[in-house]
Amino acid sequence: MKADAAQARSLGWLGDKKLSRVMLILGGLLLLAIFLALIGYLFIQDLFAFGSFPASVKIVGVSVAGLNKAEAIEKCRTELADVATRPLTLKVDNEKYQVSAREIGMMLDYKGMVESAYKEAWSVNIFERMVRRFANRPKEINVSLLGSVDKEKVHGWVSTVINRINRFPHDAYVDVTSGKPVIVPAREGRNVDINGLLAAADATLTSPERSVNVKVGRVAAGMPDSVFGKLIIINLSEHKLSLYNRDQVLAEFSVACGSSTYPTPIGMWKIVEKQKNPTWHNPGSAWAKSMPDSIPPGPGNPLGTRAMPLNASGVLIHGTPSPWSIGQSVSHGCVRMYMADVEKLFDMVDVGTPVYVIRASGDPGFDVTKKPFWQK
Repeated sequence: MKADAAQARSLGWLGDKKLSRVMLILGGLLLLAIFLALIGYLFIQDLFAFGSFPASVKIVGVSVAGLNKAEAIEKCRTELADVATRPLTLKVDNEKYQVSAREIGMMLDYKGMVESAYKEAWSVNIFERMVRRFANRPKEINVSLLGSVDKEKVHGWVSTVINRINRFPHDAYVDVTSGKPVIVPAREGRNVDINGLLAAADATLTSPERSVNVKVGRVAAGMPDSVFGKLIIINLSEHKLSLYNRDQVLAEFSVACGSSTYPTPIGMWKIVEKQKNPTWHNPGSAWAKSMPDSIPPGPGNPLGTRAMPLNASGVLIHGTPSPWSIGQSVSHGCVRMYMADVEKLFDMVDVGTPVYVIRASGDPGFDVTKKPFWQK
């Protein structure tokens, strides 16, 4: 009885073992079938996708996924229209210099870009394509801009523009053209290497932005606008002297100016001395032949009670004992003032104060941008 029971258990164990092996084989065959079915499905998908662009393929940022080549070309023509007509731009400081795409012969190669994108997308081997499709992780492709341009026209334009970018430094100056002071800030100099700029322009032609931030060397100006404070403008046509603190008027006075024979010299001058109760010294001119060598301070002194010589030879701003002359062009080159006015002005200015003598408002008679000969 015991032997029969042992034999039955042995036969049961062998039966279970055979069943497990059969189940294992069947499970393996099922997995193989599923795998082969998946491979077949992915292969068929890949086969049917051939001729169109896979997912995540772009041309200059334009998605062409699912499109054939002809459709991709048309989509790129539409969505890259702005890029096709975008000008070439050179940027320096707050300035922009531009030339149109047409003027430099820019033509986008839509067919070439599409062919390049298609070739790159389908150059991936079939197994990698199927794995990527199964994992839903398509290869990211974005083809760069392709096109043609007339390099000679580009270089000609850049060579012209560089003359506008390059410049010498210019000191600050006071523009008195209008009869009132306008302080023009200093401008630093700029220098651009032509070969570097040409190379940068060529390189940006293959980018959608088509823009260059120009790298420039800089040279500081010698005189900033902060040096300007008080200044005098003498308007000969209006017989007027105006004192300003930069662009703010402090006082205005009527004056007498030089005659046509002895004109007050136009230009940029400065006060070089301040004389209180001055002595008049005979300049030796023809008009002073009958006058003494000097006249001391007093009622008959031609300079009045105050005199401020300029660095224009023989020219002074001074008072006059002949008040009838104010408002006329009758002096021997000097600028005459009423006694009370010259005394007031005398106390308001210092030695070194600039004096701009202009012919008239709108017609100063000299280059206002030029640095005065006496200014360091």
